[in-house]
Amino acid sequence: MSEPEIILIVAGGEVDREALRRMASRARWILAADGGAAHLRAIEVIPHRVIGDLDSMDPETQAWLEQAGAPIERHPVDKDATDLELALERARELGGSIRVFGAWGSRLDQTIASLLLLAHPRWAGWDVRFMGADREAFVLRGEGWIEGEPGDRVSLIPLTGDVEGVTLEGLFYPLQEGVLPFGSTLGISNRMVAPRARVRARRGLLLVIHERGEPG
Repeated sequence: MSEPEIILIVAGGEVDREALRRMASRARWILAADGGAAHLRAIEVIPHRVIGDLDSMDPETQAWLEQAGAPIERHPVDKDATDLELALERARELGGSIRVFGAWGSRLDQTIASLLLLAHPRWAGWDVRFMGADREAFVLRGEGWIEGEPGDRVSLIPLTGDVEGVTLEGLFYPLQEGVLPFGSTLGISNRMVAPRARVRARRGLLLVIHERGEPG
């Protein structure tokens, strides 16, 4: 069975360029959300499409895109969605597994809002992960696996009230049909004790944050 195609979205937040380069080499489609095009320019990868209002794009990157003939889908500055949300919607039309780089940075409001985007019902059944050099974040519905190494930190944050029927395997603090209460830090800073950890929730959504490397 072949693996699903990867759609790479690059936003303007913090990016590890080597990790980005590796993902770009595997991606079938590469979309830049506004200023994220500068990260692609730095690794000399031309996006298949640029999406946004271009208010955070430097003139040199814009000139590079125009010279390369990259399609630019320009939106007004006064709009009802961030550039990243617009890029995610375009990725939905392409289909596949979506990997997002540059989703977090100095703007706390945008970071939180971007993570919460994935809790919307329209993303049910989609494999969407926000990536960094040593961390990833995704919303878990039902059941999922975390691939990593012993010592990796895993935090589970309830998004939709109390999350019930939670079973954790392959983690230092296991759980069997337990509850992770909303507004609690109970699920923070667990850690992997095996290369694979299983997380299951019978009711509710969990934001999973997986940080690679042994916690200090």
